[in-house]
Amino acid sequence: MSVLIGIALKSLLIAGLTLGLLQLMKSRSAAERSWVAHIGLFALVLMAFAPLVLPSWNIETPSLFNSAAEPAATVPAPAAAPVVATNPAVTTTAAKSIAPVASSTLPSLNPVAAAMALYALPAAILLLITFLALARLIALQARADVLVDGHWLSALARAQRRMGFKHGTALLTSNELASPISWGVIRPVILLNSRAVEAADEAEAIIAHELAHVARLDWVKLLLARVATALFWFNPLVWLLAREAHQLREETADDTVLAANIVDTDYAQLLVGVARHECPGLLLGAHGVAPSKSSLARRVARVLDGKSIRGPVARPFALGVFVGAVLVAAPLAALTLTPATPKAPRLALARTVAGHPIAPYYPETPVTPEAPTDLGHIIATGVSTGVNTAVAAATAIAPTVAQQDEGNFRVESPNGSTVEGKNGVIVARSPSGATSTIYPPDKDGRRKIVAVAPNGARSVTYSYDRSQRHNPEIDRIIEMKAVGVTPEYIGQMRAAVPRLNGLQFADFTGMKAVGVTPDFARSLVAAGFPSITAEELTEARAVGLTGDYVRAMRSAGVSGDLDDFVQLRAVGVDPAFAARVRASGIKNISADDLVEMRALGGARPPLPPHAPAPPRVKVEVDPGG
Repeated sequence: MSVLIGIALKSLLIAGLTLGLLQLMKSRSAAERSWVAHIGLFALVLMAFAPLVLPSWNIETPSLFNSAAEPAATVPAPAAAPVVATNPAVTTTAAKSIAPVASSTLPSLNPVAAAMALYALPAAILLLITFLALARLIALQARADVLVDGHWLSALARAQRRMGFKHGTALLTSNELASPISWGVIRPVILLNSRAVEAADEAEAIIAHELAHVARLDWVKLLLARVATALFWFNPLVWLLAREAHQLREETADDTVLAANIVDTDYAQLLVGVARHECPGLLLGAHGVAPSKSSLARRVARVLDGKSIRGPVARPFALGVFVGAVLVAAPLAALTLTPATPKAPRLALARTVAGHPIAPYYPETPVTPEAPTDLGHIIATGVSTGVNTAVAAATAIAPTVAQQDEGNFRVESPNGSTVEGKNGVIVARSPSGATSTIYPPDKDGRRKIVAVAPNGARSVTYSYDRSQRHNPEIDRIIEMKAVGVTPEYIGQMRAAVPRLNGLQFADFTGMKAVGVTPDFARSLVAAGFPSITAEELTEARAVGLTGDYVRAMRSAGVSGDLDDFVQLRAVGVDPAFAARVRASGIKNISADDLVEMRALGGARPPLPPHAPAPPRVKVEVDPGG
């Protein structure tokens, strides 16, 4: 608990100092104030994880911070003199007759572990929300289109040349967002919406603003703020600092736009216009031109204020702020507040029993594992504790084992029901008085179940112990034997079709059930299907396809694969039908054509036309000749 209190005090100090310094720097440029704000956020994150590598500087805290510490040790009262039993047998019997029964209670939670869980769960949720926002950006980029408009590409090239930014920047467009956004470091992305693409006159201002975020690594600063607010979610000063840092990042980008000779009034109108299309969900992981409703007035007023200082950050100033932050954050990170534990004097009590001295007793101080001092381990421990406690609380209503001895047990549920097992007999009793007795399985695997209702009604049933009688492997063997699958059958099938060598024994059951024999398989292999599978053999046998049928159909001029012949056989196309179709003059008929002709009613194919009869010549005989 003292660790969490110490971290809270440190975060208040760092965030408060940074906000105070920003208040004193109102006359400085937005770039310099933004640097100070983000160095403050960096100091917070550094303070959270530095205990992993820095030596610990322990300072005992006053009693004010020790409310959650362990209670003071108390001196144990002298134990009563033991009673000597005159009859050892009676004593042993009495001891064995006492059977403590553990009651079902809700899981207890250490106050320190509870505090860690209460802190860690909101922090983990905030980190998860940031991760989901980044995943949404990645998905949005994958669905976006590359922008090839010459006006926008020229604006991007001019802005890169003016800022000295030589890294490639992807310029994409998407209809899934309302205003332009940017993110990334190694492969930065500027994503425009369709409305922005149509407003070509605003290209210079939009590109300059988003490229300013990219060039200044503002995406890394945004993630830094997200991590800081997640780690110190309980500190309102950290939230104020993160919001001010975001505002200063946008104001610095606005200064970059004005430095590109963009008219301030035109840019102010642009900010007012895009403010209606803010993307708050996407801005959890990216930057955008559109200002929030709370920052619009401040940004517009600053854009139109010609007296505002808009210079960049000087390197000496940036280095001095960074060194100062490290010098403040490092000692704070090493500082660990530890509770002051008063040393209780050891009490030695000389005792004698029956005139024999007993050695003095010193209560041992329990050794507790060292608590983590960095927020990373605290979050991991707290989340684990919270999840385990929730699971334990959810299962607290489940029955708990009260006694267990060599196979005998007793289970009690919070609702009053019990389950007892003794010598293999299980008796379940409900709070209403109903009982159910389950006896061990007999030699045939049957279990006798006797149920007695609260009114005395009695019912006797039997069930099989499938764990003893119905092993899945035994069931498969029985099934194979029932359909006639033998080792000889499997060997002959594998010899007929080598592709079946990889099948298991149980896979031959389906083929045997439909009548697939080794001779049947060999006939199809000989018909030109050496790589036929078990499924194809089963299908062919089901429709009556044989090797002789395939050869006869090929002789009739029909070609195709196994599926074609299965289909022909299924609809009843025989070799004679195929021969008549070919004799009709149709030479290149396919299997699909034959199936279609057969499906149309099985009409006989048209016969070939007969040759025309020769003309009849009338011969007249001259009677006088």
